[in-house]
Amino acid sequence: MKDIFQDVLGIDGVHGVLVVSTDGAILANQFSSKYKNEEEKLGQINWAPFVLELAGILDAELVFDLAKLYVRKSNVGYLFVIMQDYTQISLVRINCEALLPLLDKLKPATKRIGEILRKKIF
Repeated sequence: MKDIFQDVLGIDGVHGVLVVSTDGAILANQFSSKYKNEEEKLGQINWAPFVLELAGILDAELVFDLAKLYVRKSNVGYLFVIMQDYTQISLVRINCEALLPLLDKLKPATKRIGEILRKKIF
């Protein structure tokens, strides 16, 4: 499933991709080999308050001194792309648009089970 992020990670300057549900749970993440240690740090962050503040935002680009964070709303939550400040945001946006339909498969198991039961029983 993590192969879906390869196109985004292949863009020059992209360090990682993170998918967070609307309740703040990390659904998936993948980082370039140079930044693999960041995956562990992200699991310790409480994403719920940040995701709550993003309510109503379709996409955003947060620019910092040496890095950028691109945020895109999806059906399952939010897609975050962590990148260098020089990364071409247009390439990231195009690849994220192509990635959005694939993110529906990342729903938490409890939601998928509930949907299956509703379809089968009702």
